[in-house]
Amino acid sequence: MYGDGTIWYDKARKKYCYDYCDNDGKRHRKRFATEKEAKEFKKEIRAERDKGNLTSSTITIGEWVIEFLETYQKPHLRSNSFTRQKQSANKLAPIAHIPIDQLSGKEIQKLYNSYDGVLSTSSISKIHKLLFAAYKKAVALRMVQYNPMQAVEPVKIKYKEMSVFSFSELLRIFRVLRTNKYYKKYYTLFYLLLVLGCRIGELLAIKWEDIDFDKREICIQRAKDSGTGQVFHDPKTKAGIRYIPIVYDACIERLKAMQTSGKITYINGFVFCTESGKALNYGNIRRAWVKICELSGVNKNIHTFRHTFATAALTKDIPILEVSRCLGHADANTTLKMYGHAMPGFNRHIIDLFQKKKSKSATKNATINQQS
Repeated sequence: MYGDGTIWYDKARKKYCYDYCDNDGKRHRKRFATEKEAKEFKKEIRAERDKGNLTSSTITIGEWVIEFLETYQKPHLRSNSFTRQKQSANKLAPIAHIPIDQLSGKEIQKLYNSYDGVLSTSSISKIHKLLFAAYKKAVALRMVQYNPMQAVEPVKIKYKEMSVFSFSELLRIFRVLRTNKYYKKYYTLFYLLLVLGCRIGELLAIKWEDIDFDKREICIQRAKDSGTGQVFHDPKTKAGIRYIPIVYDACIERLKAMQTSGKITYINGFVFCTESGKALNYGNIRRAWVKICELSGVNKNIHTFRHTFATAALTKDIPILEVSRCLGHADANTTLKMYGHAMPGFNRHIIDLFQKKKSKSATKNATINQQS
């Protein structure tokens, strides 16, 4: 607090004045026709200041969001997530100059509307979540009295149909991987991406001790950061720590062939590593993938392997809960939203199942009637 302020009479203006300081130390002056009005206003100001609400912030939304990210978000975020949040912060440029206590919900909504058709709904939603968290913290710190995010509608994410590889595209991709002298060393890596459905960072972090050949499963318990260093973290979600089945015999054979080099059999260390034993960097894999796409005439990103796995699993009538578990999704609803299109004929399947049950029930009743 900076004292109660002073009420005095301005003879020149014939007004009662009240001089006071807000909680930021900034001076203010308010004039009144009567001394009674000045005293009543003084009581109101004292109450607001004691609550910590009487502030006059000069920090802009751009400055606060950066400070919020560095101080409150960075310590508990993975480097990839922190980078993505900074990318969302860059999209706030049109309103970055506005002081945080002067930004209105209307201006925020106009910003979202300006990105309609320019950014995906998922990207706009990330901007909304960042602003919401930044203002929630600002209110908690009593930097602002009003939270304009209360007047803004959350962005509804529209899930688009995931792109998958056609059989022809897979043939061309693996023909390059099988025959090209520069990229044949990546054959098993891309093959595992296709048949396991894990994320590229998870695959690069797999160690030999994570593989149980007897049970035919791989334990996913870490992921490699997309940077150049040897930085690892937990999978993206709690459900990300999981066991993935090795379905194909060819996959087992390839892994066993990799594990044995001459007279040496590796029992620990990274499966995909450099000569010095360090895990491969994602940047190198991504650059190789770009070249492989050029040589095969395919124009799709590396995550399409994961989407192809999920879509193929669902079309084979594998329960969506099991597919979700293999993918490491936080819940099956995420899997359904992303890959529900892969089950276009599932209504027919449900009908067939019920018809079979109905037929069995009718047969059982007929048998009972004959016996009686």
